[in-house]
Amino acid sequence: MVDRGIEAIASDRIHGSGYLARKALGVLALASPDERPEVGPRLAGLRPEMPAIAAAVHEAMAAGDVRAVIRRADAERRRVARSAMRALRRRRVATISNSSLVARALVYASPMHVQVVVRGPADEGHALVADLRAAGLSADPVSFAELDAEIAVVGCDAVFDDGSFVNRRGTKALVERLPTLVLVDRWKRIGGPPPHSWPMPELFELVPGDTVRAPA
Repeated sequence: MVDRGIEAIASDRIHGSGYLARKALGVLALASPDERPEVGPRLAGLRPEMPAIAAAVHEAMAAGDVRAVIRRADAERRRVARSAMRALRRRRVATISNSSLVARALVYASPMHVQVVVRGPADEGHALVADLRAAGLSADPVSFAELDAEIAVVGCDAVFDDGSFVNRRGTKALVERLPTLVLVDRWKRIGGPPPHSWPMPELFELVPGDTVRAPA
């Protein structure tokens, strides 16, 4: 069970780092106390492009109570998602990728319409569109050429002291085009200056903090 869970996290190319970090804690919770000193480092080292996974595992290992850490993190994610409601409600909203935190914020806000920027039929954004529609929201996949939203909301995989953040490629173009909310939870706050490079640059990019225009 634990090995299957680790393999699933390692191979997942549909979900964002917040979702996978929580999944990692679920796997850690399944491991016996004797297994956790071996399972924890395996989980923490799985996806260096998504440091939230390692941060979640390290917090849970230090706390010694995995389920309590899950509860605290879930409560924080709810607060972050609710904080975006006012800016998103009754507006045409764009996003990119498949952030579970963004999905939660959109469900809470119930905007007029959601456009998810995708690049091809295999893009993980199609999964987000399906989830939003299942929740009763109006949502469509679009190309950048079709985009006509008023505001954007995105998640991130890491954020640094100057406001720069890492997210899926294409995020920078979206941020440059629209006022943007960037949703962040505890495991994404890396601190320090932004790095010169990031793992898997074909999938992820650094977005300078000074390019982000906060919505009115």
